[in-house]
Amino acid sequence: MARVSIVRCHRYEEAEVLKALRRSIDLLGGMGTFVHRGDRVLLKPNLLYGKRPECAVTTHPSIIKAVIQLVQEAGGLPFLGDSPAIGSAKSVAEKAGIQRVAEEMGCPIIEFNRPVPPSKRIGRIFKKIEIDQAVFEADVVINLPKWKTHGQMLLTLGVKNLFGCIPGTRKAMWHLKAGEDPYRFAQVLIDLYQIVQPRLTILDGILGMEGSGPNSGDPISLGLLLASPSSLSLDQVVCDLLGLPRRALLTNRVGLEQGIEAGEIRVVGEGIGRSKIDRFKLPSVGRTDWSLPSFLKKGLKNALQARPVLDSTSCVRCLQCVEVCPPGALRDGVKGLSIDEGRCIHCFCCQEVCPQGAIKIRPGWATRWLDGRSPRWPAGEGHPLRR
Repeated sequence: MARVSIVRCHRYEEAEVLKALRRSIDLLGGMGTFVHRGDRVLLKPNLLYGKRPECAVTTHPSIIKAVIQLVQEAGGLPFLGDSPAIGSAKSVAEKAGIQRVAEEMGCPIIEFNRPVPPSKRIGRIFKKIEIDQAVFEADVVINLPKWKTHGQMLLTLGVKNLFGCIPGTRKAMWHLKAGEDPYRFAQVLIDLYQIVQPRLTILDGILGMEGSGPNSGDPISLGLLLASPSSLSLDQVVCDLLGLPRRALLTNRVGLEQGIEAGEIRVVGEGIGRSKIDRFKLPSVGRTDWSLPSFLKKGLKNALQARPVLDSTSCVRCLQCVEVCPPGALRDGVKGLSIDEGRCIHCFCCQEVCPQGAIKIRPGWATRWLDGRSPRWPAGEGHPLRR
């Protein structure tokens, strides 16, 4: 039986975070259950993009500092790494306030730039995912995601956070392999999860992000810390807290269909009933849960598929979206940026990295029409995956 702890914490004051984090892990048996003396412990935060902590884009430095302290108390040797969408891990960590606490605590920050395949063929479909060598060199991986929305996957939580274990441009390659099918991308993430096998996942939900996440959404005070030995179980509990069907999150659906860590989940600490989120704005994504024949889905693709659109009034032509676009669908011309609809695979990497929020996600016309005819949900404004 997987356990997920829920603990309330409303501020990022360091002493308060340390107390709450210690309690959340004690509810799971204490840090000594996960880290033994002499273990090399890789901390994998969300370092998507270099923004200030109050923007809720990255894992908060107070969380990082508290985890480092608890790992050191258990006798572990922590180090921190990630592969951001734009920039280096160190540059993003500096802008996000993480480098300061890492230096203060004597925790090195490393770049993920040494891709290697797993020694064993782990995973069901994508068995040759190259991840950074540092993951294999670690005795323990502690996963430190941020509670945020995501344009393609609905939410980016424990399982999705591990995508940063794939170095640099190889992330774009896996987006291309998945193509336009978010379900197939969820299969990539589940296979990656089984390769990395984090021993502990701690979700920073003190200040989360709603709306157009994971980079341009709106910060929202949630006041929660979640922890679990199972990223997949933690993600399912987050769906419970939001009033979403667990299968609405595609990584949950794939994991459940494959029978990964299947079984009852025991929630300890605050409990789900006392921790539910009353209002939370989900992103606009295409409907992926319709039970339609494949030929009808193909025919209705344009009507159902969400797509990125450019807001030229906000765009400053930094070209970061052009740099990260896996299929090269974004182009900078004399008249400005444009999106080649024929090449776009709707991965929304461009929307992830846009510093101005100039790339929006527009639902297909049929989804917009049906949403207008559907009852409104306080926490998600009638989001189709909530039904």
